[in-house]
Amino acid sequence: MTQLHWSAAARLLDRDLPDGYLDEMTDIVSAPRCVVESSIQSVVIFRLGLEWLALPTRIFQEVTERSRIHKLPHRLDGILSGLVNVRGELLLCVALDVLLGLSKSPEELREKDKASKERMLVCNREGDRLAFIVNEVHGVHRFHPRDQKDVPATVARAAATFTVGLVQWMDKTVGCLNDELLFYALNKRLA
Repeated sequence: MTQLHWSAAARLLDRDLPDGYLDEMTDIVSAPRCVVESSIQSVVIFRLGLEWLALPTRIFQEVTERSRIHKLPHRLDGILSGLVNVRGELLLCVALDVLLGLSKSPEELREKDKASKERMLVCNREGDRLAFIVNEVHGVHRFHPRDQKDVPATVARAAATFTVGLVQWMDKTVGCLNDELLFYALNKRLA
C-alpha cells in the first residue's frame, strides 16, 4: 500500500462515531440471549424436474455453475453422467434424477430456463465426493423435526424409497432425502 492509501485508511478508522451508535450497540450487546433449539435441522432445497427435494446441509461442499460433463465410454446405465472438473479436481457426476426415477419436465426442454437456473451441487459424505446437476437451487432451509410429515404409503415411485419425510416450504411440498441410503445406492450402482 502506498502512503496515500495508509492515510486514507487511518482517516476512515479515526473518524468520530455517529450519533446514537454507542447506545445502539449497548442495547444489542445487553439484549437477552435467544436460545436456539439444537434439534433444528438444516437442509439444502433444490429442484430436479418437477420435484422439490432436500438433503442435509452438512454433506454439501459447494454450489457452482454447471460445468462441462465429460462422458465415459461403456457406461450405459444412466446413473453416471461422467466426470466434471471442480477447481482442478475430477469428480464423478451422477444423474440423481435417474436414480430417483424422476421424469423429465416440460420446463427442462426450454433452453432459457435451463441455462439460467441450472446448478451443479458438490457433495462430500464421509469421504464420498460427487457432483450432480439440478434444475434450480433454493438454498438453505431450517425446520423442526416435528414439522416434518411422513411419506404417504400410496407413493410408489422410486424417489419415495429415499424420502424420509415431507416438509412444507413456501407453497411447495419438499421431499427430504436420506443421504445415507442415497449414497449407499449410488456407490452400489457405480461399483
